Amino acid sequence: MKKIDTLRLSLPIAVKTFFLAVLIISDFSVSGQTLPELDWSINYPGIYTDLTRQLISTRDGGYIMVGESESFGPGIISTLLKKCDSTGNEEWSKSYGGSAFDLPTAVIETADNGYLIATYTTSFLPEGTNIRLIKTDVIGDTVWTRVIPESNGCIVAFAGCVVETHDKGYLVAGSGWKAPNCNQIMLFKVSQAGEPEWHSEIGGNSDDYGGCLQTTIDGNFILAGHTFSFGSGLCDGYLVKFDQNGEVLWSNALGSTNYDSFRFVRQTSDGGYIAVGSTQSFGKAEQGFVVKTDSSGLTEWTAAHGGVGNEGFEGVIETSVLDYIITGSTNSYGIGLHDFFIVRIDQNGELTDMETHGGEDEDFGSTIEWIPGKGYIAGGSYSGDQYLDFWALCFNSDSLSTPVNQFPMTASS
Repeated sequence: MKKIDTLRLSLPIAVKTFFLAVLIISDFSVSGQTLPELDWSINYPGIYTDLTRQLISTRDGGYIMVGESESFGPGIISTLLKKCDSTGNEEWSKSYGGSAFDLPTAVIETADNGYLIATYTTSFLPEGTNIRLIKTDVIGDTVWTRVIPESNGCIVAFAGCVVETHDKGYLVAGSGWKAPNCNQIMLFKVSQAGEPEWHSEIGGNSDDYGGCLQTTIDGNFILAGHTFSFGSGLCDGYLVKFDQNGEVLWSNALGSTNYDSFRFVRQTSDGGYIAVGSTQSFGKAEQGFVVKTDSSGLTEWTAAHGGVGNEGFEGVIETSVLDYIITGSTNSYGIGLHDFFIVRIDQNGELTDMETHGGEDEDFGSTIEWIPGKGYIAGGSYSGDQYLDFWALCFNSDSLSTPVNQFPMTASS
């Protein structure tokens, strides 16, 4: 484990560093709220590639990271779960899976202080790619596992996200392909013990995918993904709100003429939603995509941010001044092939600040969360000694940067 200090270029260049991690501010002019200062960043090296898929804050003031690992575990690629305290010190790490591929997409902290991991696997029967849930206790020891039975008859099924429901069961959203049709968004409700209770499908006559699931303040659910079935473009970002029985309340395809998709959604303090992802509809390259909607999913504004290369957004959080901090990846800015990308936008989607973090190789950003008393904590993957490592970055916060009080939501992307 390495602790990494990075400084803004506007400060004197006296950087204490354990690797080449330079903060680059691109040549653009912005005004308004700035980003909170980077306090520390830590990477957690293995001997091969370990890729962070999600970071969430935990009730004890620390955080937990989940991702796919070639360094640890029994398989070709295994699931890796890593628990850290509020200062980035690793408390424990566990790996899960079989002899083949076990790739996680989501983790939540459960009501019993344990964790639930959503994965897709080729290691366990039935043959093919199936959704698999792993329930652990507070120290990551396995309590039960469940392969969703034949993933509802899908030939190929992928987990996307999971939330805990009001009855302490779990709702899993993903995608599955059934001959002779196409990919549909799949919802699977299981009990607290992982027993199947019901399933539902959402989609049209083409391919549709679910990537992020959240509980809404009214006790229902919001899902973000992308759709080839609906909308005006080749592919559009897709928001679907549905109730506790999987019945769709409303859905909306959001985008323009080309390929647009959502990776993350969060309910905002005004009852609406903010969704982030990527777009190819504005400019020549892929850019970070942001859409703000009202409570019914109707667009209030759309924004695209990026440069001459490619950008994608993976996480967003609302602050107490009602603007937004967004994390993702870029190869337009920074010194590496890709870099961790963090931006701040105002209430109308206008850029007010942005930074990159990383070295000369491939570095990526994922989700961002809040740790009370510490600041914002973001996950990513850092190119250490040749291979990618789990990576966490902590940003200090003042009174103008603390997140708005939001309905507690467990999410994944």
